[in-house]
Amino acid sequence: MRLPVLAAAALSALCLAVPASAEDTAPCGGGLVCANNPATVTAALEKAKFKPTLTKDAEGDPMIESEESFYKFQVYFYGCKDHKNCDSLRFESSFEKAPENTPDFANKWNAKKRFLQAYVRNDGEFVVAYDVATIGGLNQTNFGDVLDWWHSQLGELATFFKEELKLPDAKPEKPKG
Repeated sequence: MRLPVLAAAALSALCLAVPASAEDTAPCGGGLVCANNPATVTAALEKAKFKPTLTKDAEGDPMIESEESFYKFQVYFYGCKDHKNCDSLRFESSFEKAPENTPDFANKWNAKKRFLQAYVRNDGEFVVAYDVATIGGLNQTNFGDVLDWWHSQLGELATFFKEELKLPDAKPEKPKG
């Protein structure tokens, strides 16, 4: 009889638990890259020879538009409270609707890749995304590694497109950004 009472008490405690807030309200430390300070993300991208433009997304949260090799991409800021104190970033590139943009095609990529996720939107666009948490900030070396992964995964994506779609040797067209 005692065990069910303890189990019920534990379940009640779990139900009353308040989810942790990931809102990043601490100031971004010197030399760090933080989603709660979009200027640090823009500066780090510039330092890495990207050409970022800080703007806002449809919800009013910060967003950066940029290019990498021959891919346009966006950096979305997530976990924002009133369009600030964001806690994470999403690097994303989308490609126009095409017949080959199917969940099976995306899953073929996802089955072999760890960092860059692929999916197909309801409108038929093929999208790749890479999420990064920045609570407490990333040092320049860590953020440089994020950018290296983004760059290498986009390079592998170009190879994947070429091999899977039997494309001729040519520079991929710029996707819809």
